[in-house]
Amino acid sequence: MKEDVRLRNKSDAKTHRGKICYENKKRHTEDNSPKYRMVNCTLFLKKAAFTLAEVLITLGIIGVVAALTLPSLIQNYHEKQRVTQLKKAYSVMQNAFLMAQEEYGDVTDWGLTITNTGEKDDDGNDILDNSGTENVMNILMKYVEKSKIPQNSYIGYVESIDGRQAFWPWEVSADKYFYLKDGTMVTMGWISSLDCNGDYQGKKIACSDFWIAFPKKSKMKIGVDVFNFLFTTEGFKPNSTTNYCNAFEAVGRADINGRGCTAHALYNGNMDYLHKKDWQ
Repeated sequence: MKEDVRLRNKSDAKTHRGKICYENKKRHTEDNSPKYRMVNCTLFLKKAAFTLAEVLITLGIIGVVAALTLPSLIQNYHEKQRVTQLKKAYSVMQNAFLMAQEEYGDVTDWGLTITNTGEKDDDGNDILDNSGTENVMNILMKYVEKSKIPQNSYIGYVESIDGRQAFWPWEVSADKYFYLKDGTMVTMGWISSLDCNGDYQGKKIACSDFWIAFPKKSKMKIGVDVFNFLFTTEGFKPNSTTNYCNAFEAVGRADINGRGCTAHALYNGNMDYLHKKDWQ
């Protein structure tokens, strides 16, 4: 009989985790009162269980927290992904420049021409000479893996970083762009100097604008999906004009605001300028 009691006590001890109640009155942990023992056991079970209301409240709190944090987590993930893409594309193009320079010499010997001829057509539009940009792009293409053969393309609507329409849509001629293997688009702007004496951080080395873009079906933004560089005698230099990186105010022309974000995204590895006014 004593053995049966011990076995039952062991079973009870495994079932109740906390204050253990034994059937053997002589081995009570509190006192020998059956009433105290039963009340104590009942209290223990009530503390261990969750009511339906408590479960629903907990789930509701979890839902609210998720709703508040998930959007920011998703946005942060996309921004980090974009920065990674930007760094990769920049590395590819800079390496291409260095190899091209090794073979063709200084960029001023790459067949540059001034894009804007200064003349107008019958409709009053600028007459452009894109032969210089075509020469540069054809040289650079030799040193990268491409995914598409260039043809006249409408990339889509591009906005300034503050949300103003910059290009309606962005038309890129075949001689001014190509796609990298991963779908990244690179395109060259107008050449403004045959001697490449445009200013970049106090140095007279700039030849023209250069863009790295990540095309998508929805609207793109400068400084988010489209990044501005300067094509210089030293390679591709990220635009660092921080005055033109304001996501909260309409600064300058729509096609300019956002260009100055490139250096920060590239060198700091984030897009804090989208969330902070004092990101600098």
